[in-house]
Amino acid sequence: MTEGNNITIKDIAEKSGVSVTTVSRVLNDKPDVKDATRAKVLKVIKESNYRPNGMARSLVINQTYSIGLIIPDINNPYFPEVARGVEDQAQDSSYSVIFSSTDNKLKREKEVIDLMLQKSVDGLIVSLSLANKDILKRLEDKKIPVVQLDRKIPDSRYPAVMVDNKKSAYKAVQFLIDEGYKRIAHITGDLQTVPGRERKNGYRKAILANNFSFNQDMIFEGDFSKRAGYDALKKITEKGSLPEAIFAANDMMAIGVLEACRQKGIKVPEDIVLVGHDNISISNLVYPALTTMAQPKYKLGRKASELLIELIEIKQEKGSLDRDNLFNDQILETQLVKRGSTSRV
Repeated sequence: MTEGNNITIKDIAEKSGVSVTTVSRVLNDKPDVKDATRAKVLKVIKESNYRPNGMARSLVINQTYSIGLIIPDINNPYFPEVARGVEDQAQDSSYSVIFSSTDNKLKREKEVIDLMLQKSVDGLIVSLSLANKDILKRLEDKKIPVVQLDRKIPDSRYPAVMVDNKKSAYKAVQFLIDEGYKRIAHITGDLQTVPGRERKNGYRKAILANNFSFNQDMIFEGDFSKRAGYDALKKITEKGSLPEAIFAANDMMAIGVLEACRQKGIKVPEDIVLVGHDNISISNLVYPALTTMAQPKYKLGRKASELLIELIEIKQEKGSLDRDNLFNDQILETQLVKRGSTSRV
């Protein structure tokens, strides 16, 4: 056998009597290698004076140890914290992460996925719009490991890591009802996404469960942006009478509502109370501080990354990725955080 720089990972595998994948797992200090096997491989590596070449190793085992993360809006403080969880978990597993933001544009989602595949990422974590569900079918046909994050495309076999958006919105509205409010408006998120639709459904369920009449005029369509919340409050005031409370489908829109209220001389919570969703980092810094449904953002990111790497390694071990190898959805819990926007003295 050749020595030093000329020896390959394939040579190490043959000398050790194991697969190339097993050698790669030893090199990356993966925990699921038997101690005896690890010791044998490391002994051969030492005796051969082998120095790993990352690019060559990737070519031999058809693996780049990189994953793609595609998020809809990097300007929304919700997503950087999720991305941090993805990256930390990936680094713990010796993977790198390639990021891209689609700015909530359908065409951009398709372009970014094609770009990621050209870069030969081992798998993808995606947060897509409902209109692009065909993308996931194409990825499934190509046996690409994928985990959906935050936004679940119905009927896709790929696992999702998310919260129960309907349940979370229900809890937010039920809180307002328990506080004695009856006229509650809702500013929806982007209704081309599952979170937008499900939070609207949760609002509706809470209203009907408490025997209130469901009034379509109390629903104002938004898109998860601060501007959408600002514009919705202006539309609300144009109707003449204010609702007692507003549930905004995310914190960014709720912050837009606060800004519009300040401009119009509407006091929160004295004139109207407000609840958001997500508990982004600035929700406690605005005035009044925002009551919101806290998502475990960092944990969502770590879990999505963990599941994706498991799928990648299953594919690497078996040479393919079948539907039977895919995991169930991972649903994490949200928690109500009470702050000044609902605290009337």
